[in-house]
Amino acid sequence: MRYGELEEGIDVLDADGNLVGSSKIAARHALLETALTRVVLPMPILVLPPIVMSMLEKTALLQARPRLLLPVQSLVCLAAFGLALPLAISLFPQMSEVSGGLRAGREGLFINKDLLNADSLALR
Repeated sequence: MRYGELEEGIDVLDADGNLVGSSKIAARHALLETALTRVVLPMPILVLPPIVMSMLEKTALLQARPRLLLPVQSLVCLAAFGLALPLAISLFPQMSEVSGGLRAGREGLFINKDLLNADSLALR
């Protein structure tokens, strides 16, 4: 899915947001950030619900009404996902600075995550 970006590079911008060129080094940097984000995303979803549910299952309400267990567990999973997604997305800034992205030694070059860009929603 990201192979084309590694082969062709991704757009590199200056501090004013003007397109400077394309960089394979910046594409590698962006791919690493994407991979780390995808590793972090499921962690809270897999860890938090069992911990929370083990505490909630001991409450008098859930012991008296076992039919509430599934809806409560669903809400806990939904809450964990609601916390995990913003956490994973916010690990890296919207505009990441890359050193030596296009021209070696040039400072102030950035790559955009494209989270807020309408063009990123279109299939390329």
